[in-house]
Amino acid sequence: PPPFSSPPSVPFLAHESVREETGVHVCDKRRSVTLARSEFPYVDYSLIESDEDPMFTEEGRETKRQIGERIYDFIMWLKDREEGNVAVASHSGWLMTLFNGVVVCGEELKPWFMTGELRSVKIEWRIKI
Repeated sequence: PPPFSSPPSVPFLAHESVREETGVHVCDKRRSVTLARSEFPYVDYSLIESDEDPMFTEEGRETKRQIGERIYDFIMWLKDREEGNVAVASHSGWLMTLFNGVVVCGEELKPWFMTGELRSVKIEWRIKI
């Protein structure tokens, strides 16, 4: 049965940048949008440009720098959203890179995320001069 009896009242968006490190390991390759859409029809996949995974390669893994740049791009996209409250679900490695390499934050956000762990975070956008 579908997870919702009617469409959710808030948008569920898939974003290519909010995903685990990719490359080499097939388990880190994302499924096609076609398949994901059939399993999760309430998710908006319009931000995903390619049905198949354009980032996956069997030749090598993403570097930590590449992951950090991808996360930074997502955060800049998020900054321009109109919503005041959002939930971001991703893998622990992605979240570890976010809080240890992309944003300035307190030590309480830097430890590894456990499976299913939830942390509430308030992001303040500051311009460095």
